[in-house]
Amino acid sequence: MIDPDVRARNQAIIEQMKNPSMNKEAAEGVSDYLRIRAREDGYARRIQPPIPVTPADLDRQVDTTKPVIVRDMEPNSAGAYSVPFGATPMNTYMDAPRYRIMFERLESFRYIADVANLLTYDLDIRQIFNDLMLKDILGEEDRKYTAVADFIVGGLNDLSPVTNPRVAEVGSAGFVTVGTMSRSALSYGMEGLPSTNRHLNPSVALLNNITIWRVVAILTRNEAGGDLSQDLLLNGFTEREMLGLKWMITIKTNLVSTNDIYYFAAPKFLGDFYTMEDVTVSVKHENYMFEMFAYEMIGATIKNTGAVAKARYSGTQESWTP
Repeated sequence: MIDPDVRARNQAIIEQMKNPSMNKEAAEGVSDYLRIRAREDGYARRIQPPIPVTPADLDRQVDTTKPVIVRDMEPNSAGAYSVPFGATPMNTYMDAPRYRIMFERLESFRYIADVANLLTYDLDIRQIFNDLMLKDILGEEDRKYTAVADFIVGGLNDLSPVTNPRVAEVGSAGFVTVGTMSRSALSYGMEGLPSTNRHLNPSVALLNNITIWRVVAILTRNEAGGDLSQDLLLNGFTEREMLGLKWMITIKTNLVSTNDIYYFAAPKFLGDFYTMEDVTVSVKHENYMFEMFAYEMIGATIKNTGAVAKARYSGTQESWTP
């Protein structure tokens, strides 16, 4: 027998569907039902917190009608040199490079149902699909963000400036094997960003929920420092500050492979994440059919190639620099 309270909620939802222009921000459903798999929010937004923008922030371009924002980038200086007394400085032109952030729309599949069937569920199915669509879109953000990071770091143990443009640009490989997980390998993996000619320090470590237990295994009381190892043993590993980094753990092993750790610099060195339209759920009711889908419009970059590195905790320890 269907819970009367649930029936009443579902009936109220159907009544609300009668407004075809109804749009609501995505929200998490917390109804009581059997879960089949673990899901999580996105990690890209935790690495690079999004900034809301409006059409007034857009820049017109002659080669595209798509939404674009143009940003200035830190210039290089020509340096300094010694001169004899009475000499005047040489001239060099003062300018700064620019780059643009292209916006795109992400959307979920459109879900449809006969409104009569919605009354037969002993759960708030619309709220559940709100939650699922939100996480699907955040998952697509993570997929694209990780793909860009993988492109930037280049091939594994590739120190050739010919085949790995990153080496030519920042003087360091972006993806190397650092040996099996150990205290020394963990420290060596963190040298990826400081080894570039941009000398950035890692701010965030991204790894999956399997690799983190291999990190915990090497953090004895001496390595972890005091009571941290005991806390990890008793309570597990939650997102926390450790070794000067924020450790982010994801269950998305299809995006972040086991034994791999990504290292990101602080957001101000990394790139951009703009939201023109944040995740929104569009709901429509026409006759006896109900439909809903989620969408957003964002623009994101990892512009600084020296702000991300990737270490694989296997094999032999390879050099970050040529």
